[in-house]
Amino acid sequence: MKRFFCFVPAIILLLSFILPGCSPKTIVFTQQIRQKIEHDSLNINEVQFYNSHPIVLQRNLSYEETKLASGAINFENGKYIEIIHIKKGTPGICENATHNSLDVAFEAGNNRNLKFVLNPQKNYQISALEWKDRFGKVTYDSLTYYLKPGSEKALLKVKRDHIYKLDKKERVAPGRKVTPTRDN
Repeated sequence: MKRFFCFVPAIILLLSFILPGCSPKTIVFTQQIRQKIEHDSLNINEVQFYNSHPIVLQRNLSYEETKLASGAINFENGKYIEIIHIKKGTPGICENATHNSLDVAFEAGNNRNLKFVLNPQKNYQISALEWKDRFGKVTYDSLTYYLKPGSEKALLKVKRDHIYKLDKKERVAPGRKVTPTRDN
């Protein structure tokens, strides 16, 4: 038993070095963080966003449309289906902002953004034109897609270390010492 207590300080010291590295690198983007950014006169379009959960967009295609589709195309139950995967942690940029929503693009191209709206918890969560049986109808790339179940959990996140960085000038004053005057 005494040997065990000898190792406890060493274990605590080891954990103090390991645990800070395990802390999350991104945090949920909240209304409070947005207000801080706006208060500091930073441009929301220059903030790097990430999605907290995978987002999967899906739409049915005709045979002719399969030649034009940009995502992965699967053949299921006699139908061609285009699926676009946006993996968890994919970087995105804000292309448009309103009072309570942000349109974020995770890939280049016209109209390839998804709307994130302020939810009751004051986080920005993925939104859809309508929801039915956990499927959300969205317009993406000027076409109608459906968010697959699970996508509704997606929140916007930002890197923790970059939130409060501002362009600022900083210096340390060297101080001044009294210099004796000479009497003549």
